[in-house]
Amino acid sequence: MKTSLVVISTLLILSVFVPFIIFIYNGAKGTISVKKQSNILIKDNGIIYSTKEIWRKNFIGISNDNKILTYIHFKQDIPFIANISLIEVKQCHVVGNYKNSGNKAISIKNLDLELVFKSPGKPNFIIPFFNIDDDLSEDFELQRIENWQALIKKAIVEPQIVKMAS
Repeated sequence: MKTSLVVISTLLILSVFVPFIIFIYNGAKGTISVKKQSNILIKDNGIIYSTKEIWRKNFIGISNDNKILTYIHFKQDIPFIANISLIEVKQCHVVGNYKNSGNKAISIKNLDLELVFKSPGKPNFIIPFFNIDDDLSEDFELQRIENWQALIKKAIVEPQIVKMAS
């Protein structure tokens, strides 16, 4: 009687905790894969990053001298890589689309970071941080995008031109 109770209790406990362990392992495995791939790609470009971040299937980083912003998006097997010179960037702002639900709740549809260049002929560059069609749950993307907006704005501040006294 006691052994059957122990066996049933053990099976019940395992049936509750094993799925959580599997989900955590699969999520960590995907993040480790993106981290390895991004490290290989950024090692080849020769840029040393002072600040970098990996989330879902994305990498973003600013070089030590605050002159280059690198964005990598891993879509299926082909990575999209963009090295943006921050010297050419005039503005950086957050673009967000929200939708209202019937119960007066507001949810995010997408969050993008838009970089506006100084030259008028160059189109704006948009870095997607969150899209409801790709990801079903928001994972601190609003804080992440505000942090990167502040870092980029700090990096693109134009130096003050000092007039020499005669």
